[in-house]
This record gives sequence, structure tokens and C-alpha cells, in this order.
Amino acid sequence: MNLMLFLLVLATATNGLLAGLNVDTALVKLPARRRIGAVAYAIFARGNDLGNGLVVYPLLGIGAALLTVASTVIAFAERTSMELVLLLSLASLLSLLHTFATTRAAPVMLSLKDTPDDAALLKAKLDRFARWHAIRATFQVLAFFVLLWALVVSR
Repeated sequence: MNLMLFLLVLATATNGLLAGLNVDTALVKLPARRRIGAVAYAIFARGNDLGNGLVVYPLLGIGAALLTVASTVIAFAERTSMELVLLLSLASLLSLLHTFATTRAAPVMLSLKDTPDDAALLKAKLDRFARWHAIRATFQVLAFFVLLWALVVSR
């Protein structure tokens, strides 16, 4: 297995894991805030996202983006097929867009640490987080599917 393929496999696996976590948050966790209330959800988020999530999510997010970009650079340097380079370039762009959306979503989540348990205030913050999270989840899932396609093309 050459370096580009090795990086592509790692990038795909890491992006897939991150995409799964993003989908879980978007479709399972965030909708629960409407059933349990903003205060209860904020308490959960403080323990989850602001607990182990402070380590796990950045490692996966940064790792996925770096592996994707590294795969693209190596594919370009090795003069692999234009189709593969284009797919990896698209995946890199989507990873960077995910990172940008995260720079908008993460500060909102981080601000929950010091936000009082005021339902209206928390609801507004959680709604803003949910909007940015939906955007970044979309970019991440698309990046994962493009990487899967790139794996098929690389064979």
C-alpha cells in the first residue's frame, strides 16, 4: 500500500467517524433539547461536549481535515489520476468548510459553560449552535462520501 492510499484510508475512516458523530448530534441529541428543555440539555452538553468532547471532537476534526488535505497533497505530488485529485480536492474543500462552520458553532457551545441556567437565553444559544452544527454536519457527511468515492476510484 502506497502512502497516498494509506492516508486516504485513514482520512476516510476518520471522516466517517466524525460524520457519524455529527449525524448523531444533529438527528438525535439536538432534537432532544426540545423534549427535555434548554436547561436540561445545557446541563447534558456541559458534561458531554464540554467534558470529554473538549478532547475527542477537536482531535477528530483536526485529524480528519489534516489527513484529507495530506491525501490530496500526496495524490497531487504523485501525479495520480485527475479524477482522484479532483475528488480529494473536493473532500479537502468540504473539510475546510466543516472547519469554518466549526469556528462558528464551537464558541456557542463553549459559551454554555458560563451561561446561567436561563431557559430563554440557553434556547437562543442552542438554536444558534444547532444551525451551525447542521451546516458543518452537512459538509462533513459530504466529505466522507466523496472520500468513499475516492477510495473506489483509487483502486
